[in-house]
Amino acid sequence: METGKALRGSTHLAFDAVDGVTHIVEGMYRNIAAGAWPLGKSPEGPAPGIAGFVHTAIRQVSGISRSSLDLVLKQVAPRLDSIAPPGPRREAIIAALNGVCGDHLARTGNPLAIPTRLRVGRAGPSDNIRKPGGRLLIAIHGLSMNDQEWTSQNLNHIETLANQHGFTPVYVSYNSGKHISDNGRELSAALDALVAGWPLPVESITLIGFSMGGLVARSAMLRAQQRQLGWINQVDKAVYIGTPHHGAVLERGGFWLQKLLTYSPYTAPFAVLGRIRSDGIIDLRHGNLRDEDWQHHDADSDNGDYRVPTPLAEGIEHYAIAATLSKKPGERLGRLLGDGLVHPSSATGRHANPRHDLGLNRENTRILYDLGHLGMLCDPRVSDQLASWLGRV
Repeated sequence: METGKALRGSTHLAFDAVDGVTHIVEGMYRNIAAGAWPLGKSPEGPAPGIAGFVHTAIRQVSGISRSSLDLVLKQVAPRLDSIAPPGPRREAIIAALNGVCGDHLARTGNPLAIPTRLRVGRAGPSDNIRKPGGRLLIAIHGLSMNDQEWTSQNLNHIETLANQHGFTPVYVSYNSGKHISDNGRELSAALDALVAGWPLPVESITLIGFSMGGLVARSAMLRAQQRQLGWINQVDKAVYIGTPHHGAVLERGGFWLQKLLTYSPYTAPFAVLGRIRSDGIIDLRHGNLRDEDWQHHDADSDNGDYRVPTPLAEGIEHYAIAATLSKKPGERLGRLLGDGLVHPSSATGRHANPRHDLGLNRENTRILYDLGHLGMLCDPRVSDQLASWLGRV
């Protein structure tokens, strides 16, 4: 992302943070001044007296400053782009921000919001770049990541497959803070355009999704089947690496923390901090794929699972790799924490309700032991398993 755009977006976000802190402080003052009971409903409205006037003034000054600074930055942006070109560290920070508050960035038109885009990778050494082929390998990253973060500790599963088995890698970037169904809709449209403009006939499309990326892939396939888009007919295989098909433990913990804060007027203002979880993160609570899974439900007050049962796309071979911190089967640590973020039962699609169970064949799943969630990106066992499943033509 260009320096000028990144700086403008950062200032927008900083002013948003000032507004948010002002709201918290005003809420604390209002509740204390009201002499509310330790437990119960919080008072409503602005802070009384001079405090209310001060907080209103802060918001007005912040708004004027925001507009003035943005006007200046628009003028100097081209020069900033040439002075400080973008780098991988900046891109990683922006991707992380998109994961945490990407829905807010998109709604407010913040330049930091990442659009859905596809990048055709270059498999092989730089002096021997492989020409685009007919077997496309679509790589979809996880929450708070970008397309460059498939490379971890000098290992990139996608490039390994491309070099050894003749795939043309295509990396997906998307705003992981938006609803999974929104990203699935945008990815489906992008893949349809990619196939339509590909310079030679597409023989096959293979999807690989890491963590949230697997849910985005499933949502995109669902969208394509509903709209009868041509690209879905070329998909032969889909692999899900650490994908929370039935939700992630961490997001459920975040919900209950935010919920507990609302029970007292003196902690209720801080519940705003607990709600700083993007739409994408909240979708990970149960693994929402469709608009219907989250529409008409208040995710801040209700922890219910309202998903429409969504089986795996038909006519496609599906595979899943899970991980656990346990060193061997049956250990309590793995049963409680899984890989630290996703439990193996969720990653392999198993569910107590037969309507939600994905029914993956045992030979199409693999559980890796003594391995954390992000460790799957740099573990040779993952590369070997992917080659075993996808290397066959």
